[in-house]
Amino acid sequence: MAILNIGILAHVDAGKTSVTERILYETGVIDAVGSVDKGTTQTDTLELERARGITIKSAVVSFQLNRLKVNLIDTPGHADFVAEVERSLRVLDGVVLVVSAVEGVQPQTRRLARAIRAANLPLLLFVNKIDRPGARGEALLDDLRRKLDLRVLAMNGPTRIGDRAARVVTPDRDDRIWRTPVLDLLAEANERVIADYDRAGGDLGAGYVEAEIRAQVAAGTIVPVFFGSAITGAGVPELLAGIETWLPAAAEANDAPVDAAVFKIARRPSGEKIVYARIFSGGMAVRQRIALRRGAPGGDVQRIEERLTGIDRFASGTTVSVKAASAGEIAGLHGLRAARIGDRIGDDDGDHHASDSAFAAPTLESVVRPTVPGQITPLRAALEELAEQDPLISLRQRNDEGEISIRFYGEVQKEVVQETLARDYGIGVAFGPSRTICIERPVGVGAHAEAIGDPGNPFWATIGFRVEPAECGSGIHYHRDLGSLPLAFYRAIEETVHDVLGQGLSGWEVTDGIVTLTEAGYSAPVSTAADFRHLTPLVLMRALRRAGTEVREPVDALDLEIPEDAFGAVCGALVNARATIRTADFDGVSHRIVCDIPSAELRTVEQLLPGLTRGEGDWVTRFAGYVPVSGDAPARPRVGPDPLNRARYLAEVARS
Repeated sequence: MAILNIGILAHVDAGKTSVTERILYETGVIDAVGSVDKGTTQTDTLELERARGITIKSAVVSFQLNRLKVNLIDTPGHADFVAEVERSLRVLDGVVLVVSAVEGVQPQTRRLARAIRAANLPLLLFVNKIDRPGARGEALLDDLRRKLDLRVLAMNGPTRIGDRAARVVTPDRDDRIWRTPVLDLLAEANERVIADYDRAGGDLGAGYVEAEIRAQVAAGTIVPVFFGSAITGAGVPELLAGIETWLPAAAEANDAPVDAAVFKIARRPSGEKIVYARIFSGGMAVRQRIALRRGAPGGDVQRIEERLTGIDRFASGTTVSVKAASAGEIAGLHGLRAARIGDRIGDDDGDHHASDSAFAAPTLESVVRPTVPGQITPLRAALEELAEQDPLISLRQRNDEGEISIRFYGEVQKEVVQETLARDYGIGVAFGPSRTICIERPVGVGAHAEAIGDPGNPFWATIGFRVEPAECGSGIHYHRDLGSLPLAFYRAIEETVHDVLGQGLSGWEVTDGIVTLTEAGYSAPVSTAADFRHLTPLVLMRALRRAGTEVREPVDALDLEIPEDAFGAVCGALVNARATIRTADFDGVSHRIVCDIPSAELRTVEQLLPGLTRGEGDWVTRFAGYVPVSGDAPARPRVGPDPLNRARYLAEVARS
């Protein structure tokens, strides 16, 4: 049986979960359509999701379309939970992007469309809410073309749009009046269509057109659009037919070695860990030993072997326990205690399905403290479980004060973490002020070395480093010449280098630098790997101090389209937010402003824009990198033994 794995994506409140509910109802998975407002939906199963009326965690549900099995992943729409979307995109065969016929293209719609293109995924658009007052038809199609830069093809059209009685009409594909403009659209991306048209004397049949549409959808050059309403059900059968007809099913690769990707981790109330994975090739069986692979410092691949104790497969709205799962499936795996999100399953070192991140990592962090001081230990354990399910939370602990800080995208995500800790773990917490996460870059060249027996070096190790700047965005490059140290010592040095550079001179992660091991020596048989791990921070930070660093803050590119009379007020708000305006164009009706704005100021400006533009402004943002901080550079409290304070560092190492 053919399998298709699709995702449902949308800007928050576009009706994505309602569309999912209607699909499950139309395909016989559920007997009644659930309500987001009443908390009765099939995919929003978390108590917190139902209480807030938003999707927080991606959820998988399966349904049948004739001989096609569809695994559907319902993803969050709120920008604060974009990491869930990111992980889902990596395991899909196609996407349905939901757009509100009333609100139209919104900022998150643009971000999602850009991410879908970056992932090279076939796309269908569902224009929801055609039954609502203010719904638009042709005008919205124009917006989809212009704002999302998509070549869209309407597969149906709304009648009585904006009325509760709105319905859709599907054109006859055998009608040449419909085929002619469609052929023109197809020919824009494929010159062969013109040649075939001339060869056939202008009479290309419906079968030819459908085959070409299917090919161009798979290639991402054309996007079918379906109008409808999740509430009334109008247009949903047509959408289901489109999913079956136009989206390409998963490739059958059962005879190849197993290759799967872990994209989600959850825990049952009992604490049992469930690992969700998409199987790209091969198969897995209960009791089988499988290899987990993940990236390690220095570009190495860490390999962990574990035994599968159970497999869950999705079927008709529920999960069933099975003995095996094969290529194309999304499965819940039991027994993989060491698994992490992002792991690959299998022995193939190649990774043909991974892609660069379409969304930036969180740029905010906040200290979290238990309201009952004695709960710091269970708080850390709870946060570690949450970080297992969302790796970008990225815990940091301050040893002196016992405080823990986490990363997040926005205030809603922070509130959700707070409520989750209270509901699921019984731990009340308070968050400190949100802080923008900066980075540090080396600005010069610095070197330092210490040898066995040098004054102040109590370790049986000789180490020398040179630190120098590298190209922006290049990360950390570590080099060493071949030498005579045992391999375990070299590995200890390299792992410690990457760990130490998590905190630079001002406490921020150091990136865009080259670290070269210039000297290394040991004394047999007394030297140990611990000697190299303990000395590396002292030598490396001394070299970094001599090189010097600059602190850089994250910035976003902000692209605005605003009414003519709002230009002055918007420009004033941008200047106050330290934005750098790159271009400002006027087309006779509206202004388009493109600027770079510090991420720390972006949310404030986004809150002001609706008022400044009377709700007529349209904007989209994307992460644009880092720029030097003007004025005094912010510092971040350090975690763990501080190699910048040698006496204190040596005392802490001696105690440990």
